[in-house]
Formats: sequence, C-alpha cells, structure tokens
Amino acid sequence: MTAESVHVARVLLIGKRARVLEELGRSLQHLGMDVAQETDLARARDVVDASEVDVVALGRAVRGNKREELVVALRAQNPRLKVVDGLAPIPALLVAQVQEAVGTPSAGERVVASAFYEQGINRVVLLMRKSAEVGIILHRLDSLYRVHQTPIFSGRLGEGRQNIPIGRKIGRGERYLVVSADHEVSVHQVH
Repeated sequence: MTAESVHVARVLLIGKRARVLEELGRSLQHLGMDVAQETDLARARDVVDASEVDVVALGRAVRGNKREELVVALRAQNPRLKVVDGLAPIPALLVAQVQEAVGTPSAGERVVASAFYEQGINRVVLLMRKSAEVGIILHRLDSLYRVHQTPIFSGRLGEGRQNIPIGRKIGRGERYLVVSADHEVSVHQVH
C-alpha cells in the first residue's frame, strides 16, 4: 500500500461549545483524521467547502430547521457526505460515532449485528456474526450532566448471542454502548 492510496478522513465538527469541539478534534487528529471545527452555523453553511469533507459531525444542540438547512446546503456540494448527529456531549462517545461513520461497514455487514442492555438481569447482550476480539464500554450521562465511563468487557467472543454480565449496577441517565469488534466501532443507545 502506497502513501497515495491511504485516504485520510476529513471531518468537520459543528457545535455550540468550542471546548468540546477542541477536545473532540484533538482525539480525532490523534486517530489520524483531518479535522476542522465550527461554532457558527451560518458560516458552516455558507463558507465551508463540503466537497473537501467526508463526515460532518453535529453537536446535539444543532437540531430542527437549522440542522436541516445546514445538511441540505452541505449535501448540495457533496452528496456522499456522511452526517453524524452527536448523541450526547461526551467526547469519547462522539469520537466513536465518527469512527463508526468513517470505517464501519454497512449495518448488514458488521461483525456486531446488535447490542443492547438488559436492565433487569444487568447484562449486555451482543449478537455476533462471527468470532472477534471485542471491547465494550458503557458511557453514561447522569441527570446532572456528569459523564461516567464503565469498561464492560475486553476479550474474544464467538459467533451468535453473547451474554456479558455487568458486575455492578449501572446508574440512571442516558446510556450508550461503544463496541469495538476487530477494529469495527459501533455505537448503541441503550435504555
């Protein structure tokens, strides 16, 4: 593989909080991505050249008509543009969402067909299409907007349904599983 054949993902981050965008940008750059950041929606819509962008990641404050207008304007320049809607202001979760958009195959071809949390039994369930080296992290945003990160599992899992018990109770709030399976990243909102 030559240097010319390696494509560096070009990511545009758009959100309200510059501090969160900067932290997210550093993390994505560390993964080898080319990152630009914008807090002004009008400037992002009217000035950014979307043909130079592979993925646009929108903070969760970018919603409704403003989001639609922005996406329509950017996609007019680049119909193949991938759009990531940030699930929560958790930088590690947003990094995983961008990784999923950049490097994970379509849903029907993924190693992990689905992932969910069974609250009553307190376990994570993965449906695996094939055996893989797997890492699972649970991200949680509590009612006070504090971020919690809980490693759930790291190791090899086989094909089929896999039940992974969680040793401790998971608190209330918004919860998201980030699953890495043989370097494919997928993000799953859980209830």
